[in-house]
Amino acid sequence: MRFPPSFIERLRSHFLMSEVIGKRMPLKKHGREYQGLCPFHNEKSPSFTVNDEKGFYHCFGCAAHGDAIEFIRKFDRLSYVDAIETLARDAGIPLPKPSEDEQRRTESEKTLLDVLEAACKWFEQQLTSTNGIIAKDYVEKRGLKQETIRAFRVGYAPDDRNALYNYLLKAGFTQSLQAEAGLIGISEQGSVYDRFRGRVMFPIRNPSGKVIAFGGRLLANSPATKALPKYLNSPETPVFKKGDVLYNLDQAKRASRDGNIAVVMEGYMDVVSTAQAGITYAMATLGTAVTPEHLRLLWQLAKEPVICLDGDAAGMRAMMRAAEVALPLLKPGYSLRFALLPKGEDPDTYVQRNGKTSFEKILISSQRLSQILWETMSPQFQSDLPEKRAELENALKLLTDKIADPTVRSHYASYFKKLLWEKKPGQNGKQPPQERSIHVKQMVLQHHNTAMESLVQRLLSIAIKFPELLHKSNVEDTLARLEISSKSLDNVRNALLDAPNAVDIDDKDAFAAYLDKQLHGELPEPQNLPGKGVADAREALRLWIDTVSVYEVERLEFELKELQEKVGQVLGDEDYRRLVDLQQAIQKAKSVRTFAPAEAE
Repeated sequence: MRFPPSFIERLRSHFLMSEVIGKRMPLKKHGREYQGLCPFHNEKSPSFTVNDEKGFYHCFGCAAHGDAIEFIRKFDRLSYVDAIETLARDAGIPLPKPSEDEQRRTESEKTLLDVLEAACKWFEQQLTSTNGIIAKDYVEKRGLKQETIRAFRVGYAPDDRNALYNYLLKAGFTQSLQAEAGLIGISEQGSVYDRFRGRVMFPIRNPSGKVIAFGGRLLANSPATKALPKYLNSPETPVFKKGDVLYNLDQAKRASRDGNIAVVMEGYMDVVSTAQAGITYAMATLGTAVTPEHLRLLWQLAKEPVICLDGDAAGMRAMMRAAEVALPLLKPGYSLRFALLPKGEDPDTYVQRNGKTSFEKILISSQRLSQILWETMSPQFQSDLPEKRAELENALKLLTDKIADPTVRSHYASYFKKLLWEKKPGQNGKQPPQERSIHVKQMVLQHHNTAMESLVQRLLSIAIKFPELLHKSNVEDTLARLEISSKSLDNVRNALLDAPNAVDIDDKDAFAAYLDKQLHGELPEPQNLPGKGVADAREALRLWIDTVSVYEVERLEFELKELQEKVGQVLGDEDYRRLVDLQQAIQKAKSVRTFAPAEAE
């Protein structure tokens, strides 16, 4: 539908931009504008601005830009028309009536959506009728609760050749319209038949929640039905393109975007069962391999979506197909992860047997695309023969050359080259694997301790140079809980904590004399304290907060690495819960903002 420019302008002027956007994400007043974390890419500090005077939003991180209509279209994953209708509904402004030409142009699609919605309601009614006993028995055995059935609008198509067709005819939907919507077929002899018969029905919805197609799971198991496919999808129609659609995107997009996690599975029941268990960010392809359009949709929700596949040969093949589709589309910060289930399991059966926590373990231990490619390719050429190693190098180069982005391509090439030319442990007089592992761990620990000590020195230096900060309880609390292994630095910390009770810390000379006495003249040199930009206590407090944030991230990430090393070995439920808690705490620590000057006073 085409809307008159005057109507669009009226709609835009009805709201303030901050009002429209503020209903969907947190905003904070910043001068004459508003700021927030961009909802269209993952970021630690806000680069997303909203300007009411100019009537647009803009992200300086990913260059997203537009008016209120564009924001709703992109944030809610709607079409342009649906975005306008949403904004008009919120404003209470009636939509203009389309011209006759426009009405004729849009009539087909609107009517298709109408007939599909009518069919969906009928399927839902059949599940609760006497005709649906066999279907109700099936969904109960699969463990689906009533609220789950309602949320996913699960229904039943009776094993009747014309039941849906006759119902829709009486409701005013023509034969040609039903055929165009993919609900019926017409034989060569001209007889009409319902496409879906004797199946549990799963409606497929577009991002705005409108039914655009169906998937049906066959119930009967008899010689007459052996030739029929277990799962049957609607054919492609003007409103349904299979390779452009992810099942459950409309319900999963908010949870995915909020948690920066998206999981893709293979079947309807996989998504329904995992959602019932609390995995609300899962979607599924519709009997197709992952397509470029699927990846574009997923990358709008999360930077590294997880492809969760069955742990059998078919799952491995699907994994490699997805990897090859993804390679040309990779860009800095955006990739894929892969989670393989135990052999013989799928997400539906696994989550029902083992529960949400156990399923999340598999997602947490998912592997990056680069790891999967190496671990899949290298065993095929396992040999020390130069010819075999050259063959592996060539195979990896063929994969790397598919990456369009030059930066990502270069890093993949470096990654594979490093793995390819690493000396095998235990050869040529090198340390055996266990000794080398211990050596590496010692180096990692030493690096961590050095980083932590450097950050502690910076915090102590800030407090020494700006003792007035010791009046603040958050500064005092942070000093008290710092992990300090150095005896001399611990003495400095204790002296600073005692200072407010022992001396007037606002008197710089008296404070300096106090420290000199307490530390016997061994006052540490200021460490890592930039001279510029730290002219007063306000700027010092901002530097303090930033440094505490870096300290927390370093501390938490080190603990996270130690836990991740145990994955698949001795990691128990408590450890996995700690893993999840650590990941959330790290994200929170990274998002800490420094105070504005006014807040630092």
